[in-house]
Amino acid sequence: MNSSPGLILSAYAAAPAIDSWHPSDEAAYLSAVGALPYVAGLEIPFYGSVGGSASGSGGLPGGALHKYDGGWLLRAVRHLPQHLAFTVTTIPDTMDRLGREPAFGLASKDTGGRQAALAAVFRTAEAVRSLNDAVGRQAVRAVHLFSAPRPSAGVSAASASAGALRASLAELAGYAWDGARPVLEHCDAALGNKPWIKGFLPLEAEIEAITAADAGVGLAVNWARSVIEQQDVSAPSRHLKLATDAGVLAGVVLSGCSPVDTAFGRAWDDTHLPPAPLEPRSLLTADRIREFTVTAGAGMSNGLGPSRPYRGLKVSAPRSANVEQRIAVVSGSIAAVCEAGF
Repeated sequence: MNSSPGLILSAYAAAPAIDSWHPSDEAAYLSAVGALPYVAGLEIPFYGSVGGSASGSGGLPGGALHKYDGGWLLRAVRHLPQHLAFTVTTIPDTMDRLGREPAFGLASKDTGGRQAALAAVFRTAEAVRSLNDAVGRQAVRAVHLFSAPRPSAGVSAASASAGALRASLAELAGYAWDGARPVLEHCDAALGNKPWIKGFLPLEAEIEAITAADAGVGLAVNWARSVIEQQDVSAPSRHLKLATDAGVLAGVVLSGCSPVDTAFGRAWDDTHLPPAPLEPRSLLTADRIREFTVTAGAGMSNGLGPSRPYRGLKVSAPRSANVEQRIAVVSGSIAAVCEAGF
């Protein structure tokens, strides 16, 4: 088994609250996965103005750290093991805002869309401080940001640029992050005529913006999102090398995908499949985990940046799963990736 410091688990992707809200089920699930072996931390989703009861928003200005009740989440984390770190992902808020405001994004060439995205990130920084306050320490290690917008009706791929992203990264570096590091997580880009899921900037443009901003922002590579972009299982290792060579690698994340439909979603969709053999049709096999880990090795040990890059795992569960089945999917996935050396 791997002797690395542990995994940052995107537990919310398999949580009961993805489908429905039963606080007792959510509490049982969160307590169980937070105590699993090799779990060093949890990724918490930022929903912005989406979700969070009016009375349970946890005092977060304009936002919530839970799909239904941000205040509940802030109370719940106080009962988790004290060694756990956290990352916060803004992907739920980003995707919701894009559905309503197609020009929204840190990489937007539209002034209004870029300023709206910066305001959302400011609220995320406030949420980081609330989460840290809830556990009584600077527990949030990173905040995952994204290079939206994407092509849509009235918005072309040319509406996003590395230059606009650079300006945003330089500005948000001045926010009060309370110990957290802003990190761009690469998603599949809109490349040529290929179908895309997220459709954000290419990795090379993201790296260009990060290095030009020179503001301490890092970059995370997600295995499935790189595969989905190019429909090529060798793409994640190429992306890792580019990030490592540029000295910006902040995190490496394992998540699966499939070229065929599964119980988790459609072919080539970003549905966070568990690794094989838990999901037999997942492209994330033990051999590919080992290859990815070997490639990540240089970036994990080269000392670049303010801290050692973290290892993440993001898997979902079938919508029909009960709490015990969801815990089993997460536990089995952790065992599979650690046995493969991640």
